[in-house]
Amino acid sequence: MIELLSYQFMAYALIASILSGLACSILSNYIVLRKMEFISDGAAHTAFGGIAVAVLFGWNMNLISIITGLLFATFIFFVGKKGKINENSLIGMLFPLSMALGVILMNLKPGYTPEIESYLFGDILMVNMTDIITLGIILISVILFITIFNKELKYFSYNERMAKIYGVPVDLIRYLFLIAVALVVVTSVKIIGIILVTSLLITPGVIARLWAKSINQMIIISSIFGVISAFFGIYISYYLDIPSGPAIVVILFIIFLINYFIKKLIKT
Repeated sequence: MIELLSYQFMAYALIASILSGLACSILSNYIVLRKMEFISDGAAHTAFGGIAVAVLFGWNMNLISIITGLLFATFIFFVGKKGKINENSLIGMLFPLSMALGVILMNLKPGYTPEIESYLFGDILMVNMTDIITLGIILISVILFITIFNKELKYFSYNERMAKIYGVPVDLIRYLFLIAVALVVVTSVKIIGIILVTSLLITPGVIARLWAKSINQMIIISSIFGVISAFFGIYISYYLDIPSGPAIVVILFIIFLINYFIKKLIKT
């Protein structure tokens, strides 16, 4: 462990993965309860278009990714709010469009662009101090969001109709939640990768739901397993020389299987 942390890029990757793992794990509970798993997949794939634009024109990757995430969340909210088009249908149209545009834009860039593969599957070598600061700000924002709107999010997650009856500003909560998910996704792709980030936004919440009796317990349990998977994923990726994203996802799924079978044994 000491050897691993002696390298600056590994220290950066470890910190970034823990920050990303925490942010994703916290939101995963609400995604699982609301059955909005498709939103994370859509946000991740939509980010590819923004990344391609940044690579083509040499712009700041984090800034363009964040702008892309905000545009995605805003479009889904306002178009879906009309009620004529389902949110999942919108996402299903948007993410292949963004991927297609990303491929077209990347083909316009002369030469080989190896960083694209890194964004698809994650690469610890790409992480820098700017990424850590960005992820730290996003994590703090997510924590503030669920703290300030704790009661409203509970109503929103369990029963949206009841939330409206109790005067919860459902539209505002939905919009802020979409923005939170989109921003967490687009700022996590360097560590986990576009294709794999969905796992960290779903699996911790699924694990937590096996044991928790309240949403607050879910947040604690999911956060613990999110951090554990991020830590050991980075550790294993370094020693086996494999991409960080797949390593984190595999570790997280193994944790899910262990918890699932323990729960089954307890019941029997």
